[in-house]
Amino acid sequence: MTELAPLGLQAITVSLDDTAEAALPWVTEANLTLPTLIDPNMHAAETFGLINVPTTVWFDESGSMVRPPTNAPASDMWKEFSGIDSEVHHEALRAWVHDGTIDREAMTRWSQPDAEDQGRARAHRRIGAHLHRLGDADGARHHFAQAAELAPYDWTIRRGTLPLSGDDPFGEKFFEFVGELIEAGMPSYTE
Repeated sequence: MTELAPLGLQAITVSLDDTAEAALPWVTEANLTLPTLIDPNMHAAETFGLINVPTTVWFDESGSMVRPPTNAPASDMWKEFSGIDSEVHHEALRAWVHDGTIDREAMTRWSQPDAEDQGRARAHRRIGAHLHRLGDADGARHHFAQAAELAPYDWTIRRGTLPLSGDDPFGEKFFEFVGELIEAGMPSYTE
């Protein structure tokens, strides 16, 4: 938020896309002027426990995490789908920057998956991405399927592997995944 930059807020975005070219349409459409990092190996997702997008993590000046991963969209573009009002996040961010207040109750959180399954899912996703880069599409699909089975509601894994599997990230398989989320009660978006 540019209004908070004079107060010391530095925001960056991290794209979990496989290439900068894949992220470019999103960066361009959003008219981003802040730094955007490309993280094809999903190190940020693994390090900070991200299972959904958009996710926000707050760090203080010393690098300590002061707000864990929170489903916090910058706008209300997906409000009808997610049920999340972006203004709740904006107000909480303003309060933190202005006076250090962190209102954890006001922020939307999702239920965290089983840590062991999540770790195994991320390992399968990582192996699948590596095999994809080596040109082994069948091997990659096998590991992506294992990752999806272990973490069925992890948006970063499920949607993130679609283009690596040769699927349209907003095509039929994407909408099948969205249907699964809705049928399961939107577990990636629960408070």
